[in-house]
Amino acid sequence: MHLVLWGVLIFTIASVLQSRPHPGVRGEGLAVSLGLAGCLLSLAVAALSHRPRKRNPEAATIALSLVLGAGGNALAYLQPSAMMVVPVSAAVALLFARLRPRVALLPAVPLSVAIMVVTIRTGPSDNAVQSGVADALLCMVLGAINVFARQARLRHDQTELLLAELEDSREAQARAAAVAERTRIARELHDVLAQSLSALSVQLEGARKLAERDQVAPALRQLIVRSGELTREGLSDARQAVAALRGDDAPVVDQLTALVGRCRRDLALPISLSVTGQPRTLAPEANLALYRGAQEALTNAARYAAGSPTSVVLSYTPRATTLTVSDQGWAASTGDDGEAEAGVPVPPVEAWTGGGNGLRGMRERIERVGGRTQAGPAGQGWTVEMEIPA
Repeated sequence: MHLVLWGVLIFTIASVLQSRPHPGVRGEGLAVSLGLAGCLLSLAVAALSHRPRKRNPEAATIALSLVLGAGGNALAYLQPSAMMVVPVSAAVALLFARLRPRVALLPAVPLSVAIMVVTIRTGPSDNAVQSGVADALLCMVLGAINVFARQARLRHDQTELLLAELEDSREAQARAAAVAERTRIARELHDVLAQSLSALSVQLEGARKLAERDQVAPALRQLIVRSGELTREGLSDARQAVAALRGDDAPVVDQLTALVGRCRRDLALPISLSVTGQPRTLAPEANLALYRGAQEALTNAARYAAGSPTSVVLSYTPRATTLTVSDQGWAASTGDDGEAEAGVPVPPVEAWTGGGNGLRGMRERIERVGGRTQAGPAGQGWTVEMEIPA
């Protein structure tokens, strides 16, 4: 429509300049100049804006069309040889393109009738009526075409809106189904694993009391006590997994503090934990992924670099949350010469990776929440870095 309006503007200028009387500043020339100015101004405004940006766009469209139609009719009367039906028909088309048909009819009918009357009065006497009727029919045909085009555009917009709503509905259904499935898994995990661990903890507590009563060997009592502690820790981990599946928030800092404390006690690792940056709340899946990753990294450090100083750094930046677990390697725990105290040589770096299943599982967990994992040797030790975007 906008290209058409610019084309009508150029055509109007060319037609007026080729007809008589020419635009001027006196008499009929002044009237031609005023009519041409009205046509050009209204065409330019209509072509430059998709819709008039005013409080009442319908009134603005009607005003532009009336100015354009009136200017075209005035030029048709002053210059009978000019094809001024073109700007008048463009005014009618503009009305039906931007307004509802019932509203557009009110100004369109007078403009069409006016160009028909002007053409009949100023045209050749032998076919003036036919020319006038043809001009009115042209306005009617262009109006009908724009009605159909506007309705097609509205239907297209409605179809796109319905498709977008349908897509949103499908995504909402998929999310609801995923939440329902995760809730079901969490319930089953709680009913099976958590309850089993709770029962086991009760049984171990009973065994501990019996061991104390019967004065069994201290080593056996210690094993029973430690088994009970491990069972309670496993129950805590199971509850964390259930909370993550249900979408409950759990601060990763608190989880890491508890994990580091257990590793210091159980794995005899000299571990340091530091947090940098402003802590933020992560999604439950991200919390669990970082926690399991740290758990795997510390287990590997205890297995392949027993006694090595190990650092756990949780860093919050505006772009990501990064967890880094680094150890100083087997040599740091055995001696600078690379020999253990019992004479066992330092294992090569390849031995640190084991089968790779733990690192693979860690990487898959982090990637599922949109993060990335890097693991590899760093000096004599090994570093694991997990990053989750903010």
